[in-house]
Amino acid sequence: MGSPASTQAPSAAPYSGRVPPTSRRRTSRRRTTGTAGRTTRPDPIPVPSEGRLWLLDVPFGIKVPGTTYDAARKVYVHAGAELPPDLVPYRSQPLTWLRWLEDDANSTDGRITAEPAGMTPRALQTEGAAMILAAATSEIGGAPARGVLLTDDVGTGKTLTAWLGLLAVARERGARNVLVLVDRPKQITIPHWRRTILAAGTDGLRVLICSPDELGRLLVRGRPRWTMDIVIADESHLYRNVETQRVQRFRRVTRFTDPHHKAPFVIHLTATPANHPAELTYLAPLLAQVHGEPVARWTDFGNRLLEAELPLARAYGKWTWNDRAGADGGIRAQGSATVRGWLADARPPLTLHRPAPWGPAPLELLPVQLSPDETLAYRTAWTQFQRALADLAADREVMARPARRTASGRAAVLRLRQKASLLRVASTAQWATAVVKAGRQAVISCEFISAAAEPIAENLEAAGIPVARLYGTQDLEEQRLRFQRGGAPVVVFTPSTSLSLHAGELLPGGPASPATREGLMHNVRYSGLQGRQILGRSHRDGQVCPWWLGYAEGTVEETIAQIMIGRFFAADHTAGADSAALGEVAAALGVSWLPTSALESAGE
Repeated sequence: MGSPASTQAPSAAPYSGRVPPTSRRRTSRRRTTGTAGRTTRPDPIPVPSEGRLWLLDVPFGIKVPGTTYDAARKVYVHAGAELPPDLVPYRSQPLTWLRWLEDDANSTDGRITAEPAGMTPRALQTEGAAMILAAATSEIGGAPARGVLLTDDVGTGKTLTAWLGLLAVARERGARNVLVLVDRPKQITIPHWRRTILAAGTDGLRVLICSPDELGRLLVRGRPRWTMDIVIADESHLYRNVETQRVQRFRRVTRFTDPHHKAPFVIHLTATPANHPAELTYLAPLLAQVHGEPVARWTDFGNRLLEAELPLARAYGKWTWNDRAGADGGIRAQGSATVRGWLADARPPLTLHRPAPWGPAPLELLPVQLSPDETLAYRTAWTQFQRALADLAADREVMARPARRTASGRAAVLRLRQKASLLRVASTAQWATAVVKAGRQAVISCEFISAAAEPIAENLEAAGIPVARLYGTQDLEEQRLRFQRGGAPVVVFTPSTSLSLHAGELLPGGPASPATREGLMHNVRYSGLQGRQILGRSHRDGQVCPWWLGYAEGTVEETIAQIMIGRFFAADHTAGADSAALGEVAAALGVSWLPTSALESAGE
């Protein structure tokens, strides 16, 4: 099969991959000429005749001596042969958009030659990489396949699987520029991917690792700054909500609407593809290709699925299961299987799912008996919640406006959850203390910072137990390594994805602490996708970690925990969660009129 590189525009310079500028000149209001009403764009700071232009990662609001703000590039720079020691901490990191911009400014190659070292893939990973290559070498409708979906269980090593697959595809297609999109927090995810990539080798590729928040940096006037041949979209379910700016930028960077023969090859990674088929919007180009249709045919993704006779309907402006499917799990399963089959039945298959060989995480409910004072406080909070819903129902002006009604209802649910969460802080701290005294390390997931994570951490530290904090403005990677190396026997965290907290992780300088991990979800997530991802933070890579779902007995938390533990178990077997449980949660709270999407993520 011929290389797709021949179908793309040539690069402006060797290995740069930059998109040639258009002839249209954009103006800026920041700088005016002598002619009234006319403006010009600021010129970039030139590269010195001797030395290099260093682009620096200076935090917003900080002034660093020896740097100059480049208004054209919108970054701080330093010109000189060497970077002064005081500026070294701000230097652009390898494989980032800032380093790419710096290399382009200096007309340097930008590729890092890294030979494989110290990373031996498991059979599951080499087999997965071979499947990715097989998909990439197939042709659909006369054009190379434009993507593949890998949904292996959390913790099975999808990072290395995807990178090995990318290297094979790059050799086959003659690729030069590749993009790896990772989840947040970037302080952890970018170093994790960079370490894997450099250890596994780069084959002379120019590699860019980017978080969703940085996608705007990859665009110039709405067009890709660099042309990518292959893209890895880690946690690709993050790009399902088409109304968000993040998704719009993702689509531009990945050339979502390009004809099939001109598009990059996209490797989609997620253990939790969607709540229901209508959320698989990020797969629209691949599904369009499988059906022999242009991507434009799938612009209204839900309507196209409806034409394919999937049991969907619009509710509150979004596509979801229709009433019949919502009430019948068999119909939902059949609908999900239909969409999965479009990719799985291709030859070779365009999707792959393998369960973790070590099985699902052990998962149990952990009831907390409230004291009399705590019970009274909870009843007060529940009464206030019901009163807030009654006041909302009586407010005709708010009820006549769906957006305001949704926001007000969601806020009332959030207040109740936070008050209930605070009542169990002491119990969670006591649980963690017992885990540590038993010689294990405690992993505590929270959805809220001020109503869970911070008071739990403070409670434990007051008792003399060191705690690693993975939330807020902390140096997240430093905190993670502190826990992984055993310096802190407890970790409290809020992210649901892209964290490795398992025993025995291979780290620079030696493996992580071998102590068994034990997890507690202090705030039970209302999303099956998020819940399953959380379990996989410490139950991964062959390491078993038992998990508990905390709740207060005799409260609505108990009902919801019972609903969601079933959802988390089911998600393990279906490689995706189901929105039906959100309807049950809404009914338990008495807010069935709320769109289920309003309940999925209520954290701070």
